[in-house]
Amino acid sequence: MSIAPQGFRFAVAAAGFRKENRPDLALLVSDVPAVAAGTFTQNRFPAAPVVVAKAMLAERPEARAVVINSGQANACTGDEGMRNCRLTLELVGRAAGLDPSAVLPASTGVIGQTINIQAVQTGVPKAAAALSREGSGGAATAIMTTDSVPKEVAVSLTLGGKEVKIGAIAKGSGMIHPNMGTLLAFITTDCAITPGVLEEAIREVSSKTFNRVTIDGETSPGDMAIVLANGMAGNEQIEWKDDDYTLFHKALHQVCETMARAIAADGEGASRLVTCTVKSARSEESAER
Repeated sequence: MSIAPQGFRFAVAAAGFRKENRPDLALLVSDVPAVAAGTFTQNRFPAAPVVVAKAMLAERPEARAVVINSGQANACTGDEGMRNCRLTLELVGRAAGLDPSAVLPASTGVIGQTINIQAVQTGVPKAAAALSREGSGGAATAIMTTDSVPKEVAVSLTLGGKEVKIGAIAKGSGMIHPNMGTLLAFITTDCAITPGVLEEAIREVSSKTFNRVTIDGETSPGDMAIVLANGMAGNEQIEWKDDDYTLFHKALHQVCETMARAIAADGEGASRLVTCTVKSARSEESAER
C-alpha cells in the first residue's frame, strides 16, 4: 500500500552496503520543491549526514529529495566521510535531474567504517530509475538495520475542504535513549505550510514523541526526523497557529507517536512495550525530568 501523499515518489536498490541482493539504499523524491524541516541527534559526535543536512536546512529550508543508506552510518569517518556524503548528493542530483543542494542525506548502520562509495555509485542510478508512488513500503524495508519489521503509517485530514495526507517511514531498534536514538524518520505531506511554522511543528511534536523513547540508554550519531511538505494538496497555506495548524499539528503528532511507539516496541531483545504516564506534575518540563 502506498502511503505517499501527492507528488512524492520512492525507490530502493540493492547497492551492496550489506548482504547481496538486500535492498539497502532508498530514495525519496518530491515532484516539486518542498518546504523542509528536521530534528537531529544530540550526540556530541554527529555523523557526516547529520552535519550536512543540518547545515543545508539552516541555509535553505527547502528540499526535493532524501537519500538514505543502511548498513554503514558514515559516522566517525572524518573529512573523508564528509566528502563521501557530499559526493552522494552529487550522484543523486545527476541521476535524478536535481540540484545536489536540494538533496538531503541520511545513513544508518555500522559506525566508524568508511562508506562504500562504490555502492552509492551503483545504487543511486538504479533507485532513480525505479521511482514510483507505490515504493514507500520498499523504502521502509530498505532503511532497516536491526529492526525486525518495517515501520510506516499514513493519515489524512481535511483542511479548508482539501484532503491533506501525511505519511511516514521510520527505523529504529537499538541505541535509543531520550532525545533521539538509532532512529530515522522521514515524513512527507502534501500540505501547504510555511517553513517557520513547519519547523516549529516538527520540533514540538518530536519533543513529545521521538525524544521520549528509550530502549537501552545509548544514543547514536546519525539520528534525524525529516519532514517535507510540497503543498500539492492545494489547501490554503498555513502561515500561523490557526485552526488549520491545530488540525495539522494533531495529525503530525499522531504520525510521529505511532512511529515512536513502533520503534520502542521493536527494541533489540524487547518483548514488552512499556509506557509511563506522569500525573500532577508542576509543569511539562518537570514531568519530563
